[in-house]
Amino acid sequence: MKARQLRRYGFYATGLAVAWVMLWDRVSAANIVGGLLVAGVLLVIFPLRQVGEDEYVVLHPVAFGRLAASVLGQLVVSNLLVAREVISPSSELLTGIVACPMHTSSPKLLSTVANILALSPGTMAVDATSTSRSDRGTQVANPPATLYVHVLKRTDIGDVRRKVARLERQVVDAFGSARDRLELAGTPVDEGVPMAIDTGGAARVVDPGDGRSVDDEAQS
Repeated sequence: MKARQLRRYGFYATGLAVAWVMLWDRVSAANIVGGLLVAGVLLVIFPLRQVGEDEYVVLHPVAFGRLAASVLGQLVVSNLLVAREVISPSSELLTGIVACPMHTSSPKLLSTVANILALSPGTMAVDATSTSRSDRGTQVANPPATLYVHVLKRTDIGDVRRKVARLERQVVDAFGSARDRLELAGTPVDEGVPMAIDTGGAARVVDPGDGRSVDDEAQS
């Protein structure tokens, strides 16, 4: 087993052991040893997926610091906006769900972006879809997904998409793999990606190509 694989197993074993100790709500030698034993058994029964050299996650401390600072700044701004809406006599909320195209195919990065978005009040990833596509005649098994984000003020769809794309880039810069960085290079435009519209207080997803509602197509 290579050194990188050993480090991966050690990382997961440590995480599982920590979770085991937290479940017992008491730090003791017996609980730590028991957690390591349970982690070892689980990793033997359910071995980690083999990854290529270009899929290994590499942590970049400087980029990670920038990501943390950006997330904290967005948290402050989001809390101030929500507080203003709460105390304001007239609400300017225009809720909706915006489809934001991702540019990397890693499920881990997708989950990371979705979880970071959920930290901000009023913003939450509610769904993610991925459809197969062909690239130069070759079927792409795991194409980038589309992340559907609920927002409180859907005044500028393009701005919401740019913020999600910026967050994705910051996450990749912080701890993305070589494959993630390659996929992110040359970010494509958002043509043909569903976008959210307001329909009497609710948000439907429509295809900007022909204007038909995705919901209507599903019912027909």
